[in-house]
Amino acid sequence: MGLGIRKVAIYGRVIHEDFYPYFKQMLRDLNDRGVRLACYKPFYDFLKEKCPAADYFQSFYEDEIEKDTDVLFSVGGDGTFLDSAVRVKDLGVPVLGINSGRLGFLANIAQEEIPQAINWLCAGKFEVEQRALVKFEIEDNPFASFNYALNEISILKTERSSLLKVHAYVGDEYLTTYWADGVIVATPTGSTAYSLSCGGPIVAFGCDNLIITPVSPHNLNMRPLIVPGSAEIRLIVESRSGDFMLSADSRMQTMPDNHELFISSGDFKMNVVKMPDHSYYETLRNKLNWGEDRRNKIKAKN
Repeated sequence: MGLGIRKVAIYGRVIHEDFYPYFKQMLRDLNDRGVRLACYKPFYDFLKEKCPAADYFQSFYEDEIEKDTDVLFSVGGDGTFLDSAVRVKDLGVPVLGINSGRLGFLANIAQEEIPQAINWLCAGKFEVEQRALVKFEIEDNPFASFNYALNEISILKTERSSLLKVHAYVGDEYLTTYWADGVIVATPTGSTAYSLSCGGPIVAFGCDNLIITPVSPHNLNMRPLIVPGSAEIRLIVESRSGDFMLSADSRMQTMPDNHELFISSGDFKMNVVKMPDHSYYETLRNKLNWGEDRRNKIKAKN
């Protein structure tokens, strides 16, 4: 990457007490190297009660991070990482995911890896990967301030509804009508998240595609579909209850039905920090336990 970091924004929601020592050491290491720290104010309000660290922060932010930030540290799990996209918006500030829990595809820096990650960041020895976003437009958009998502846009039935009827178009061409609990439109990054749990395919993050995945379709012939990233997807929702749930990553809002939702690839991308000893395919192998087969271990010994 070149020059090392000078200013870091810390973003989080809550962290478990087991992570407090790692978090404090991380702040000390950054402070000792002269890195200026800005903290998300609601996260700081949580910290000052549980894990006092006020002396390490030079500034605070509420909604959007300051423009002179070099890197944003997302501290938590993948949900926190997804939320960080709302703080970064289109500023182009790269995000590093610090995993304070267990499983993490996006928050993939483990607790014991934090000191080495700081060394590389301060030395400028890191790369930046660009992750595609998905953009959505709908009348009376509840997320108009940031109508993008990193993982997926989902249309889901509410608790009052038995199922949804979703008319789907790709471009100007009618695709099908889904009778299902919902429909997901995912990015390649989101292909290992909710879409995967609903039977969707894994698409490598560098591919220019969108994935349409039905949620519990009432017709076994319905299958996920990969479309070009240049395509515009249009969804028209009907439900017996008269409403549906619109989800953009971790943001959710109930909407009245008969809305048209227009979905396309985002017009900018999210920058993600990649450390020298991390790779996308290694993350897939480790997180999904690929190769957990006794025959592979025997082969490795030979």
